[in-house]
Amino acid sequence: MERQKFGSFLNSRIRGLVQRKCPVRLISTIQKIQAVSQNPSFLLQFFFIVSYRLALDVLYLTVISPQFNYMGFTTRLLPLYYFCTLLAVFVFSPFILRLQEDSSPSSSIVAFLCYIYFIPLTSYCGCKGASLSFFLIALVYWTFLLFFQFQFPFFRLTPPATQYTRRLYTILTAFSCIFVMFISGRYTRFRFTLNFIDVYGIRAEAGSYQMPGIFTYLLSMMGVALAILLLYWLRRKKWGVVALLIIVYLFMFSIAAHKSLFFFLLILLAAYYLYRPWMMRFLPALLTLAAIAALMERKITHTFYLATLFFRRLMFVPVNLGEVYMTFFQENPLNLFREGIMGKIVPVAPTYSVSLAKIIGESLGWMTTYCNNGLLGDMFANLPPLLGMILLPLILIICFRLLDAVSLKLPQKFLIPICIYFSVCFSNSSWSTVLLSHGFLITCLLLYFFPRKEISAP
Repeated sequence: MERQKFGSFLNSRIRGLVQRKCPVRLISTIQKIQAVSQNPSFLLQFFFIVSYRLALDVLYLTVISPQFNYMGFTTRLLPLYYFCTLLAVFVFSPFILRLQEDSSPSSSIVAFLCYIYFIPLTSYCGCKGASLSFFLIALVYWTFLLFFQFQFPFFRLTPPATQYTRRLYTILTAFSCIFVMFISGRYTRFRFTLNFIDVYGIRAEAGSYQMPGIFTYLLSMMGVALAILLLYWLRRKKWGVVALLIIVYLFMFSIAAHKSLFFFLLILLAAYYLYRPWMMRFLPALLTLAAIAALMERKITHTFYLATLFFRRLMFVPVNLGEVYMTFFQENPLNLFREGIMGKIVPVAPTYSVSLAKIIGESLGWMTTYCNNGLLGDMFANLPPLLGMILLPLILIICFRLLDAVSLKLPQKFLIPICIYFSVCFSNSSWSTVLLSHGFLITCLLLYFFPRKEISAP
């Protein structure tokens, strides 16, 4: 009895100390994470996260490393190091599951980044025996990313009246279709292809187009613009306009054959018709099944399309390039954001005469390959790690909060494919490039003007 009284007294004193010393938002976050861990499905979801990590390990060791060893996907299993990478997944899992319980776009993007970048990073480091400093910097970076996501305040922007935005969307639809078809006819003679595997010849040709600068920027934004316009007309059930937009979208893909555009259209349509809230909660289970399917493909058909196109290219390549960037900029000058939009805002002499992506590609012996990278690679290229581990996550969360602000009352099935697309963009490109060239800012603008009445229409 005395021991129970002492325990109650001690718990009350600890709670009082936490309430006096911790910010209110931090206390709220801790309480929410505790609530997630007490949820009956927590152990099942936790099991799926660990299963996903182990499935990635098997995929790396049996398919990716044997097939792509020459690209840096080597194997060196160190038991203690491997255990530490598993421990990192255990420690971060409650925070990842908390993100999945939140319906805000920022939480969805960070959750997707955890599954396509952070957990594959732990697998890559554990199976390859990658640089310990790279792994530790990644842990600190991810800690700050999650901290800012849970602690940085939200804000909302009241959308304008629907009567004006409907006209705007009609005008934008006409302009987008005319512009894409003009570019297609002018530079490709209306080339149309659905081949998303053998695309490098088309990309090399696209690099030789002599487009005016304004056309280049507009075309880079058209992918997300057409996608959001497609959502609008899908909701209005204007099937003729929907069919036209899909055709125009495929003509746009045929201009430069970016795989991300092709898959974005598929994800957009699949999410609109098939998405259910439980899918987000059981995302690690779905990814584990995908990894098992990749292993079965290798075993049964002796091919590895799923392993290379989805797991290697989407998840392991950005992580691998992050380590390459770290090694390169340990011995070479930092770029200090002198490329992209930041270089135009602050006109200073560039550090390098050609783009960083080309320099990194040449350093790897790939003379015609552009090795773009986001997240950790972006940090290593532009800032000292001690500063970048704090500043870059904060910049990302501010960007994500803008998406939160303009998404008021939009259904999650509209936002999920957008979040998936931009999580891939931010992991593969510098944040400043994503804002403009990949259409993040135009996406926020279009979502702000999205006609809300059309969402509730029958």
